[in-house]
Amino acid sequence: MPTLDAIKVEELISKVPGVKAVKVVGDNSTLHEIHVITTSDKSPKQLVRDIETVVLASTGIRLDRKIISIAQVEADVKTQKILPYQIANLKIENIDERNIRVNVTIEHGEEEFYGEFSGPKTSRNIPRIIGNAVLNALSEIHDFALSFDDVAEVYFVGKKYILVHITKQYNNIEEGIIGTAVIEGNYERAVAEAVLDAFRRL
Repeated sequence: MPTLDAIKVEELISKVPGVKAVKVVGDNSTLHEIHVITTSDKSPKQLVRDIETVVLASTGIRLDRKIISIAQVEADVKTQKILPYQIANLKIENIDERNIRVNVTIEHGEEEFYGEFSGPKTSRNIPRIIGNAVLNALSEIHDFALSFDDVAEVYFVGKKYILVHITKQYNNIEEGIIGTAVIEGNYERAVAEAVLDAFRRL
């Protein structure tokens, strides 16, 4: 196995685009912690992959991604506008008389993320299919376990809203998150927007 050199690993990671600062904690046989501060140009998951690739290609060391922690700071707001994740396309199609398939496209700046989910087209299950399609589209940009749990319609100050509940599990800790969206003539779209709203609150 290649000899571990924390200083060399720090130098390699510091050259990854978007990395502003890095601290590697380890000894001659094991890397224990890697702390990285980056700009918000890339998703944390993409940055972890870039770090793994650079270190593996340069040293032969295969990092355990569990020891890598990413803290993101916004880039210079004078030169960059931070755009939110947004639903670009939502497509619902019949597979057969009993099942449907939902495809969703989510945009974030110039990035696009695609998700799909299918299942029985009962009225109770359709929101779950939509919610899981949205979560699948976002699965590459986080390391959480996420589940779509429930949906409800509520009236508030004269408007009709979709209310969804998702659960985030990370490091054996679970957290419930609520997302909302106004129903503006399209119930299915509102469900997708509410799930995305919940995701933004993670």
